[in-house]
Amino acid sequence: MSFADALVYNLGYLVPYLLQGVFTDRRPWVYFWLAVHPDPGAVGFLGRMRDKHRSGIFWIRLGTRRSLIVLDREDVHRVLKLSPDVYQAGSFKREGMQLFQPNAVTISRGEAWQERRWFNEAVLDFHRSRHRYAAQFLSIVRDEVAIMSRSVRSLRSWDSYDRLFETITRRIVFGTAARDDAEVTRLLKRMLREANRLIKPRRSRYYDRFYARIRAYLDAAEPGSLAALCGQVPSTELTKVENQLPHWLFAMWQTLGTNVVRALALIAAHPDAEREVRREMAGVDLTTSEGIDRLAYLEGCVQEAMRLWPTTPLIFRETTVRDVLGGVEIPAKTPVLIPNSFNHRDRERVVTADRFSPRSWVDGEEHPLFHHLGGGAQVCAGKPLALFLAKAVLATLLDGRRFRLVRPSLGPSQRVPYAFNHFRVRFEVSPSEAAE
Repeated sequence: MSFADALVYNLGYLVPYLLQGVFTDRRPWVYFWLAVHPDPGAVGFLGRMRDKHRSGIFWIRLGTRRSLIVLDREDVHRVLKLSPDVYQAGSFKREGMQLFQPNAVTISRGEAWQERRWFNEAVLDFHRSRHRYAAQFLSIVRDEVAIMSRSVRSLRSWDSYDRLFETITRRIVFGTAARDDAEVTRLLKRMLREANRLIKPRRSRYYDRFYARIRAYLDAAEPGSLAALCGQVPSTELTKVENQLPHWLFAMWQTLGTNVVRALALIAAHPDAEREVRREMAGVDLTTSEGIDRLAYLEGCVQEAMRLWPTTPLIFRETTVRDVLGGVEIPAKTPVLIPNSFNHRDRERVVTADRFSPRSWVDGEEHPLFHHLGGGAQVCAGKPLALFLAKAVLATLLDGRRFRLVRPSLGPSQRVPYAFNHFRVRFEVSPSEAAE
């Protein structure tokens, strides 16, 4: 890209992305940029660059570093296939994660990555269609939604859903004894905020207190929790078990919570989709994990929310050795960016780019450029569990209730916007009779 185009991308897209928070949202900046920026994911910009240069791979200066933006399907596939050994996590992500989860599988390589990846897959039951504790996890979801629903007012705004997922997460990861331990998530969030900084502390002052609580829960692991499985799945000193749990905590709490609320908003704003969801729900037993597992269309709604508004809008990688992309040699230590926000909404390659289309997830294979849950060897190890929990929460919320989206504005007659501020979400909730 030219200097002028690179300047536009840095100031118009990369800076807003960093200011909004890479590891946890900075709410004031989210409000500001989503209010003033019509295309925060650079969908239009990158489309114009592809047309201008007739290429799906661009050299660009990101700050002071010569970097690569990758749009082509084959090159995206290669980057993800060769991760993490050839394409490791980017330096910003590695440095940030060192603050709150050193030795995390997502920033590991080689033998350490293989062992930690196997451990994560085993505990999260990546290779099963349904987690071995799915019935117990569904019971937790139903309990917490019932508590939340005692006041219809609590179903209206984001903060209530944030607390719901915070509580569900603690119970699933640690057990019921941790239900009211807001301190463990408060400490994690403070470290996530530190990780957002461009200039990071050498060591978080919250680290020791946070991991003291993690170790206490692991030592007294409650049966039926992920912490209990940590003690049953084989591990070694290289696994660094305690450093694997923080990712489960913030992914299940913040990331999954955001995606579920966005999916609920899309369902509420699209009457045809809502009717299909309710028809599907009526055909299964929502009190059983088997019933929840069968909700394929509802799962499509969740996948669509993630596709339309990926909580990982940019996948950052960095080459560890020389490689070739698009017929061009890429030196070692080159930053490589895969813009999910563009690839998911590219009208030239995605027929339903700007429409809410859950049916496409039921009727066809996943699109090769959709990587909201990662891809290649580093696809999210908790993907099946995350989708199950999302369906469990949505089905439980929708059972006997009808939601109307008050804000932000969405609807079947309008193009789905490039961004959705879940902090502003407001629902009107009807009593059970109206949902019949």
